[in-house]
Amino acid sequence: MKTASAQKKVDSTLESIRRRVPAYSELADRFGPLFMAEGKARDDLRAKGIDAPGLDTARLVAGVPLLVDEDLSAWSEAFAASRDAVLPTVVDVLRLDADAAGAVTAHLADSANLVGLAQARIEGNRKHFENTSVQLGIEQASSLLYISEVVSGPVLRAMVDGMGESLSGIAWDRGYCPVCGSSPSISYLSPREVSDLDQLVGGGGKKFLHCSLCGHDWRFKRNACVSCGNDDNQTREVFYVDDVRHERIEACHKCGKYCLNVDLRECEPQPHLDVVQMGLIHLDIFARNSELTPVTPTLWNGLD
Repeated sequence: MKTASAQKKVDSTLESIRRRVPAYSELADRFGPLFMAEGKARDDLRAKGIDAPGLDTARLVAGVPLLVDEDLSAWSEAFAASRDAVLPTVVDVLRLDADAAGAVTAHLADSANLVGLAQARIEGNRKHFENTSVQLGIEQASSLLYISEVVSGPVLRAMVDGMGESLSGIAWDRGYCPVCGSSPSISYLSPREVSDLDQLVGGGGKKFLHCSLCGHDWRFKRNACVSCGNDDNQTREVFYVDDVRHERIEACHKCGKYCLNVDLRECEPQPHLDVVQMGLIHLDIFARNSELTPVTPTLWNGLD
C-alpha cells in the first residue's frame, strides 16, 4: 500500500468521488490540485530518500511517539522542498487575500518558522498557531494550522514510507499515532490479501487507524472506541446512509465522539485515505446532527 504512487491514488480517488457523488465535483475540482501537489511532493521526497527518526523501543512502550521531543530542524531541507512544491497551491485553494497570502509566504520562507510550525503541530501547541495568526493578520488560527499540515505532511509521510517494516513491527494499541502522536482522521477495515499469483490468502477485515498528519496506519481493536477505548456494544453504534454499508460512522455514546470508517474489502481500486474523506461529508453532517463530535477536527467535518 505504501509503495503505490501517491499521485495515482489521489487521481483515482478524485475520479471516484466525482462519479459516485456528483454534488462533490466542485470540491474535488477545487481541492484536487492541492491533493495532487501534496502527492507529488511526497513521491519526490520518497524517491530522493529521507532520513528516518530513531526507533526508541523504551519510549514507545511508555506510550511516547517517535517524533515527540524530536528536533525537526534535521529535516529543514525536506520541509523547504515541500513548502516550495505545495504552498502556492494551498494559498490559491484557500483563497487567501493578498495581504494574508503575502504574510504567510514571507513567514514560511524562513526555515526556522517553517519547522517551528511543524514542531508546534506535533506538540499540540495551539497557542503558537493563535499567536502567529495574529502576527500575520490571519483571521482564523485554523487556517494557519491547515496550511502547516499541508506543507509538513509530505515530509512526514515520506518519512513513514521510508520506515516501512520497522513501523509495522511496532506493538501499539493506543488511539493516537506512534509516529507523530496525532489522532486518526479515519479508520478502515483492511482489504482481502491476495498473493502474487492472485490467490486469496486472507479475508481482510482487520481494523486500522489512519493518522491525520503523517498518514501512518496502525492496527486497533475492531470493537473499541478510538477516543476513549469503550468496548461496550450497548453504548457504541454504527450508522450508514442509503444502504452504503462500507462507508459508515462509528459512534460512541459514552464519550460522544465518532470516527468515519471505510471497509476496503468493498473498494476497488483502493482509495487515498485523505482524499476519500472529502466524499464522506454527508456522513459528517449526519453525525453532527446526531450531536456527535469528530475524534479529529478536519477541514471536511467542519463543512455544512
